[in-house]
Amino acid sequence: MSLRTTVVGSWWSLPEHEADLERYHAGQLSAEEGEAVLNRAATAAIAEQRALGLDEWTGGEYFTRNFLFHIHEMLTGLEIDKPERSNVFDYDDMAHVRIVGEVDAPNGLGYTAAFKRESRLPGGINKAAVVSPLEMLAQGRDQVSEIQRQMKNLTRIANRELRALADAGCRNVQLDAPVLGWQVNIGAMTARAAAELIAACLEGVDARKSLHLCNGNLRGRPISRVLSCAPWVGILRHLDGVIDVAHLEVKYYSQYLERDAFREMPRGIELAAGIVDEGSYWIEPAEKIRERAADWARVVSEERLWLAPSCG
Repeated sequence: MSLRTTVVGSWWSLPEHEADLERYHAGQLSAEEGEAVLNRAATAAIAEQRALGLDEWTGGEYFTRNFLFHIHEMLTGLEIDKPERSNVFDYDDMAHVRIVGEVDAPNGLGYTAAFKRESRLPGGINKAAVVSPLEMLAQGRDQVSEIQRQMKNLTRIANRELRALADAGCRNVQLDAPVLGWQVNIGAMTARAAAELIAACLEGVDARKSLHLCNGNLRGRPISRVLSCAPWVGILRHLDGVIDVAHLEVKYYSQYLERDAFREMPRGIELAAGIVDEGSYWIEPAEKIRERAADWARVVSEERLWLAPSCG
């Protein structure tokens, strides 16, 4: 069995680049120095992913910090009322933001700028991701009513960035939506509502379109209290013709047991099965990955299956 392989978005930083990346995110480098650091790290990530034989790869998303800890810096209409802790361990160590005005991203979210820069590096990149509207305000998620009021703004920001990526030549653009994944799992959002938001973000995007759902991952720790994946089939039923690939976290044994639910996934959507646990202290035996891949192929067919890490 020969299967295609992909990644979610972010890639592990190599040890020789970690100190420089920390200096970059601490604002200790000039613009020119910062770009050189990002280019070196992305070049190494691209080379490593291609050497591993991946069919899709990214530049590692090193311009971001812990996936979305940087995102408030790209947005207007927010104020930080609790700074990020110096040694981040759990979700309450994130900076907290207060919504004080209309949220916008006048200079974009940074993903398109990174794609343009990394496309010029050796090997280029063929995939890039953008966070969903709910990820953008994850640092102020207690302000539920205000987030709902801002949803049109947030959706417009995500759609604008995704369109820009496609227009810049990105072959596969992905909406990263962990919050939607766990909100549906715990019953805080319906599958239809999640699908409508996803479709709005991807409207008019002229590229191959992927969706990533998971239960959160910070230092290997999920945010959801329900480690499930079967409810996401309900989201996918509403996205036939909208997305091409569903890149889903299916690393937990509880999720593996739910795999037969995906027989109901629309035939027009391929599955990137995130069976490799990037947050585990243990490395999965190759035999176990082959077994899991074969079991998922029996559900969705080998032709529709990709293999991938569960998250970034």
